[in-house]
Amino acid sequence: MSVIDVGASGIRMLVAELLPNGDIRTIEELQRPLSLGRETFHTGTLSASSIQKAVVILRQYRAVMDAYHVTHSRAVATSAVRVALNRDTFVDRVFLATGIEIEVIEGSQETLLTFAAVQRALEGHPELGTGDVLLFELGGGATEWALMRDGEVVASVTHDMGTVRMRELLRAAEGERKARTRMIQHNVRDMMNAVRRALPFQKVTQLIAIGSEARFAVRHIAGANGSQALASAPAAVTPVAAKDLRKLADQITAMTPEQVAAAYEIPTYEAESLGPALLAYAELVRLAQADPLLVARISMRDGLVLQMAKSIQSGSTVFFPEQTLAAAVSLARKYQADEKHGLKTAEIARAIFEATKQQHRMGDRERLLLEVASIVHDIGGFVAARGHHRHAYYLLVNSEIFGLSGMDMEVVANVARYHRRAGPQADHPAYAALPRPARVTVNRLAAILRVADALDKGHNQILRNLRVTVSGEELRIEGEGAGDLALERLALEDKRGLFEEVFGLRPVLAELAAS
Repeated sequence: MSVIDVGASGIRMLVAELLPNGDIRTIEELQRPLSLGRETFHTGTLSASSIQKAVVILRQYRAVMDAYHVTHSRAVATSAVRVALNRDTFVDRVFLATGIEIEVIEGSQETLLTFAAVQRALEGHPELGTGDVLLFELGGGATEWALMRDGEVVASVTHDMGTVRMRELLRAAEGERKARTRMIQHNVRDMMNAVRRALPFQKVTQLIAIGSEARFAVRHIAGANGSQALASAPAAVTPVAAKDLRKLADQITAMTPEQVAAAYEIPTYEAESLGPALLAYAELVRLAQADPLLVARISMRDGLVLQMAKSIQSGSTVFFPEQTLAAAVSLARKYQADEKHGLKTAEIARAIFEATKQQHRMGDRERLLLEVASIVHDIGGFVAARGHHRHAYYLLVNSEIFGLSGMDMEVVANVARYHRRAGPQADHPAYAALPRPARVTVNRLAAILRVADALDKGHNQILRNLRVTVSGEELRIEGEGAGDLALERLALEDKRGLFEEVFGLRPVLAELAAS
């Protein structure tokens, strides 16, 4: 199997083998420099020349894949292609020229892949995952952040500041080195303030960095210290003190990229990013008050390989669903939604989804989106109780949930919007703007959510030991009532219409005697 990462400063490929015991063996890693980010962050588009250079590199990678007889592959592009106005042209050109289909992924998906690799790296070291842990990857075009609380990701955010953007700022800046350093620090402070507003943490216990510049710092600082840091660290991470980071950053920012490349025996394109990145690391450690910085020796490509291996083994395309659901719960708490009601609605919706698989023919991905929408469907009440379904839509399309793409969030937002009142209609702009497959998914999931929401109308979780079956033209919902279910029956009568339209089944609630 192989994975390809089209990034802001280069195109990288990893070829690996999935062994019978489930282990993964890396066969070959390739890297070719290509500054796509410099173009897109400056002009907004990818030039024909850069697209052709990418095609040449990817043709070489295609030959390597064929030589190894690769049977499973995935190619992704991150921020540099994501923000390009002509990204569709780039993706189509690559596919026509090489047969490689590039998937442009969102920042939250990058964070998911990185987290997967970090979680695997931290296995056996539970002391590194306690309390509030900030995980971040300083990429070329953006920085991906995730808040881990006791080993679970509860929230994530993407900030549009990366090493290539910092480098371009420095190029445009005039003045002495101290002024340029202050510019980087100013931008990093702005980023950390945005992260503090977006992620619900008080005190950071650990700060974990991922990225090639961080790994460079480990190699050179540990070497200068007689490898003491490496010797005392778990295999997964290496601690680096803020003072050592700042010292190395000062040394490198005093040199030209050509001098850095010669002194440290690295390519010039890597040398250009080192100064801004190391200054950013040092400033982040100071602002987070989490000294030392922990550097994880992994990359997003490790997460891609893990995801592919899991998909091959399980046949499921859903990766770390429990982390996505935890992030959904965190978002519901942020907007003070009734958490118990959301979780009960998700439980009922999941039971209906499983019972009607033959009717809807949806898979694990759609089930996850249904559960997320069920958990967060009432967050609009934070704005106002009146029209809270519409407010929920607005909040959701302007939020990130760990592991979900922008289109996933559009589907979730529409499903939540249609949990009450009018169903999906062609003259609703947000719904009409969705591609047809997404509209079909919204119809089906909203129909299920409306029934599930009705069955906990009182927000008191009195329907227990649920059993859902399809019998003829009925969806039979049987359960024990820990109280009077009259309110739920009335709500079901009011909200079952969309379900009948979509599935041709009439939902019926049958109360069983308590055992």
